[in-house]
Amino acid sequence: FQAEDGIRDVERSRGLGDVYKRQQIVNGYPAISYLDKANRDLKYVRATDANGSSWGTPVTVDREGDVGDYCSLQVVNGNPAISYSDGTNNDLKYVRAADANGESWGTPVTVDSEGNVGIYTSLQVVNGHPAICYHSPTGFDLKYVRATDANGDNWGMPVIVDSEGATGWYTSLQVVNGYPAISYLLYIDWDLKYVRATDANGDSWGTPVVVDSEGFVGSYNSLQVVNGYPAISYHDGGTNNDLKYVRATDADGESWGTPVTVDSEGQTGMYTSLQVVKGNPAISYLDYTNYDLKYVRATDSDGDTWGTPLALDSEGDVGSHTFLQVVNGNAAISYYDWTNGNLKFAIYH
Repeated sequence: FQAEDGIRDVERSRGLGDVYKRQQIVNGYPAISYLDKANRDLKYVRATDANGSSWGTPVTVDREGDVGDYCSLQVVNGNPAISYSDGTNNDLKYVRAADANGESWGTPVTVDSEGNVGIYTSLQVVNGHPAICYHSPTGFDLKYVRATDANGDNWGMPVIVDSEGATGWYTSLQVVNGYPAISYLLYIDWDLKYVRATDANGDSWGTPVVVDSEGFVGSYNSLQVVNGYPAISYHDGGTNNDLKYVRATDADGESWGTPVTVDSEGQTGMYTSLQVVKGNPAISYLDYTNYDLKYVRATDSDGDTWGTPLALDSEGDVGSHTFLQVVNGNAAISYYDWTNGNLKFAIYH
């Protein structure tokens, strides 16, 4: 991997690309949803090749008011779809493309408008229908809602998953052993928590588990299934300012192993994104001390030991809002370039 050869500016306009969980493979090519900071619009762009070497023209998906923050991209019933925050009305919104590539988009749907909702959205397909977990600042709750159809045209009633204290920050939704599950931050105590539904649709939920409570932990968390068991990357934001990783000791996530410090060099480990790359867990994240984009991969399939972290981009202030995805067999990361206000994409061979 040569850094300059593997990095692409997806969009160069000043003030673009400040985004959250947003990169997916859409009809064979990588695609990204993101917030246009300058105009406060929700935007989407898809590569014109399987490696992300070149990119198409960005599409403005929603421009009604201050929209697009906390966006999350998934493929829903064959077409790309996005959950996001409507900052003007403090609502949770969802929109799905009218075609498989995302060249044109349907009318956005307001999924939840009860109070101030829609922060830290995470979109997944759960038992065939799109579902979203998110934070409600009104009740300081973790909420979950699932559509009543495969496209997401209509939605059910939101469920309060956890309301103990100020909770539900930095949500990450995945399907774990057949049921939806969420990792998130309990803000009032700064603990990393995890909860799994007791049914395939997410109509009812189990008792939340405190995964790590040593110091100020749990922000910027990312949940994935690693070698059959749920695992989480996250930031230890207290005294240590480290990148951490933890994996459950069972397939449901009822009990968890001892957290591993993956990188402790300076202030590091923000904006984590966890994926399984060539059989082993890997993480992209921000090195806050140097404001570099970093990447690290475990040396085993469980994530018990880790390799040497790599700085993939160090040109200016780069590496926030990372999202790691496997693209054409290789690790690929979309992220924000603060210095130039650009959305960038790097592929690691």
